[in-house]
Amino acid sequence: MSIYYARAQSPPATLSVKEAHILPTKTYKGQIQSQTGAIATLRLQKSISLGMATYDDERVSYQRAMDFLTANEPERRLDIHLSYQSFRYLEEKARALYGDAKYPRVEYSAIDSRVTIHTIPTALHSASAVGLEHCISNSVRDILRRHDKEHLGNRILPVGESTHSSVDEQGVGSTKTPDAGLMYDNGQHMTLLLIIEAGISEGYQQLKADIELWLKKFECQIGILVWLKERPRYRFPAGEVGNPGSATERALFKNAMWQVRRSRPFGPYSFNSHAWFGTLDTALIEVFKTDVHTNEISSEQYVVVEDGTVTVQGNSLDIGLIMGDVFPFDEELSADEKTESICLATESLLPMIESAAHRTAMKWHNDFLTTH
Repeated sequence: MSIYYARAQSPPATLSVKEAHILPTKTYKGQIQSQTGAIATLRLQKSISLGMATYDDERVSYQRAMDFLTANEPERRLDIHLSYQSFRYLEEKARALYGDAKYPRVEYSAIDSRVTIHTIPTALHSASAVGLEHCISNSVRDILRRHDKEHLGNRILPVGESTHSSVDEQGVGSTKTPDAGLMYDNGQHMTLLLIIEAGISEGYQQLKADIELWLKKFECQIGILVWLKERPRYRFPAGEVGNPGSATERALFKNAMWQVRRSRPFGPYSFNSHAWFGTLDTALIEVFKTDVHTNEISSEQYVVVEDGTVTVQGNSLDIGLIMGDVFPFDEELSADEKTESICLATESLLPMIESAAHRTAMKWHNDFLTTH
């Protein structure tokens, strides 16, 4: 299948994911955060079965994946090539270590034998994907309301963080969990309309590969990539930062974060000479579509924030979606109605990104308090 990317310019180079053995482990390694806040320490067995990995490079790659899975640091991603059999072993190990927890999450791409491990995302990561989904849904419902067809909105459902599987001709299964997305329910079957993948300062090319997997292996016609770059990227404080655990210090911190939110909502969020969130240098949305006739993939980029400044003009942002994209089989919409653009309301889109940056700073500070 040939792939064509329109306006193929790439964003600036991003920070690569560090190998687990050189990452600071802090208190995340070998621990699970329960719903009650308690931490359960795990006894880890990281040996590899001789029957599982035949070649040395497979063994090394598997061990690297295990080290990364064990460290389990927040907002990290590892992409590594492994056989399907090794992926299944790794998946079982993750389940044994962390049970039914959403993260860390292990996924497999049958396109290039790529295993991806995601650790728990920041608020900025999650809110940007889900917020974009809400912006799209709200725009769709506004259009339906104008045409007195609000009841059709019940057929558009959020995908949520549900895992999807797809088996190729060789019986190898790809697994993927979107950050957000929409499905169409016609009362007889569900159709995956679009998925949203978000990334914070991680490899742009990795995110494009995720979108390609959705479009090639999961019969999804539209993939939306949300790429956000923090500069400089947050670093865990090397030493003590004042007396952050005191009630007075916590109150001062919260007040300082709100002052930043009001004056420069994209950061940096600094307090006591430490940046709890850098500056949101770049925020872009890229929409990928598959041509139904040629199966070629094309994409368009829409920059929302550049150099820490909003670039969107006006009250709405047109990202190339039309009503026919979310109602592909519905005859209750006329041909003209299906060509209407689904525009994002900037009054909803921008506060969502601003709030996510603020919440991420708060989370990093709280994480620091729990480890001191």
